[in-house]
Amino acid sequence: MPLLASSAALVVACGGGGGGGGGGGGGGGGGGGEATARTPTDLVISEVGSCYYYNIDCWFEVYNPTASAISLSGYQLRSTSINSSSGGSITAYTFTLPSYFVPAGEYVLISGNVNNSVQRGTQMARVRFGTRVPFWTSSGFIELLKNSSTVDFVRFGSSSQTPTTSSQWIGSSASSLPNTASDYGKSLVRRHPISTDSDSASDWTSVSWATPAGRNDMGDSADADGDGIPDTAEVSGGTFGGLDLYTMGARTSQKDIFIEVDHMTGANPGGIPRQEALQKVVDAFAAKNIKVHFDVGTFFNANFSTTDFNLGQGSSVVAYEKCVTFDQDTCDGNTSNRRSLYDYKAQYMDLRRRAVFHYLLLANSQKNDGTAGSSGLAELVGNDLIVSMGAWDLDTTPTAKLNYLINTQASTIMHELGHNLGLKHGGNEDTNYKPNYWSVMNYLYQLNGLDNNPMGPDAYLRWRLEEGDGTIDGTDDSPCSLPNSPCDAPTQFIMDFSDGSGTALNEASLQESANVGRGSTGGTAFADWNLNGSSNSNVIWNLNPTWDSVNTTLTDHNDWGNLQLPFARSYNSNSGVSIIKSTKSMVANPITADKQPIAHETPPSILFFERLRNGK
Repeated sequence: MPLLASSAALVVACGGGGGGGGGGGGGGGGGGGEATARTPTDLVISEVGSCYYYNIDCWFEVYNPTASAISLSGYQLRSTSINSSSGGSITAYTFTLPSYFVPAGEYVLISGNVNNSVQRGTQMARVRFGTRVPFWTSSGFIELLKNSSTVDFVRFGSSSQTPTTSSQWIGSSASSLPNTASDYGKSLVRRHPISTDSDSASDWTSVSWATPAGRNDMGDSADADGDGIPDTAEVSGGTFGGLDLYTMGARTSQKDIFIEVDHMTGANPGGIPRQEALQKVVDAFAAKNIKVHFDVGTFFNANFSTTDFNLGQGSSVVAYEKCVTFDQDTCDGNTSNRRSLYDYKAQYMDLRRRAVFHYLLLANSQKNDGTAGSSGLAELVGNDLIVSMGAWDLDTTPTAKLNYLINTQASTIMHELGHNLGLKHGGNEDTNYKPNYWSVMNYLYQLNGLDNNPMGPDAYLRWRLEEGDGTIDGTDDSPCSLPNSPCDAPTQFIMDFSDGSGTALNEASLQESANVGRGSTGGTAFADWNLNGSSNSNVIWNLNPTWDSVNTTLTDHNDWGNLQLPFARSYNSNSGVSIIKSTKSMVANPITADKQPIAHETPPSILFFERLRNGK
């Protein structure tokens, strides 16, 4: 029996329906005769994605080779299928397709709809009948029907199914689909250009990189730099599903991270992208030879421009809602049925980008009443992130407030992106507020930034402000008074991931001369953990009381050495979900089940927002 993917985190984010139909037919032998290529004049099945879990949507792609748009409502889908609630036998079934247009010369996905989700966007049509959805394993078949005749057909693996119109398949089946939990993102394709159709296995090729809703143009599977983008798409003349990633800045000599940025119409300053903030993120990664490519469309420049972050998405402005998170329940007070980031992504993001681009939504709030709360939220080892600072009362004047807006937007984007890349609030663990963990992932340093000298006498001041006595000198409680503060010019504000060079801090025996674990300038700088004004040995002190009330040993983490860039076929211990009767972690289908576990964030304190309102 096919395996079940069990996780509330993996809920289909986009969808719609197609009605049901009657039962399917049985098997049969292969067609006879010799394959003869012809020019296609109707819809063509152009790609079939790998499928493993029966409660994760299977998908295939159709191509319209004609000069006019074609509505799917005139067609039926007949394929292998399964009960998405209980599994069981895989049987043939015929589904009615929805009223959904395939533009001339374009591609559209047809997918199951396990979660009966709302139809959004223009590149994916969803089908189900009751609890039955299309499904296949390494073997199966897919048939498009019109007026009880076969329009196109493919069978693969060990399937011996015959098409309704027997002449529409000749000879043996196409090769088996890869069929393990780590094979999502692989597919069978008709290679671009699709100019002939021989109704045989010779039309089909197994590839390691699926290109959903785009032309099937992938070469070999090599990814020498390990960034989750095939090398053939990072060279001049190469493309990925028709996307020219090379022109967008991808190269084989560097690791590349692509991020599409959307923001809401009528947003407050905290919900509007700042070019200076995006550039700070780019610069932080560039220092490690990792190139971040933001696409904010025409917001900064009407023309294509990598320096102005216009990679061709068009307008980045989306409909406003006061509340957005990753679930469908929290924001039930919204005026529309858009409640989660996944709703926005399904409606506004080009489906071809899903296997390559992260999706960042600048939002107002994660709270149902739209008031200020957590600065952001992101998937842990995933490709989706929210920065929700629109309700934070941020402003562009005077200069100190503008600096604060730019710096905290930049650091929050880097923090949430860090979660996408596999980092937790303690690096490799959830333990937060560790002063020796010198990283933007740490709440001590996310909004306050880092001191320019981790060995200096001021290195511990952010700890003192947040976890000590609430001041930086016994009286001043303003983050703007910190060296390299968030109110300083963006060139002075420091944000970084840790390199792991900090030594451990044993809260049961702290040596204040060790400072924050990275040495002491001149041997005289120290961290005054017990706030008595002198350097002491063997101090017993809980350094992160906001996190816990016990004395433990706090450790640093090498963030830069442990980033997980590929997400489209992630197969790792951070996924938080497992398959039945197995200890292996499951993989999310980046095309139709584009959800991963969330790294939960804690909203700032009341004191924080009071400081913000008072301009401190």
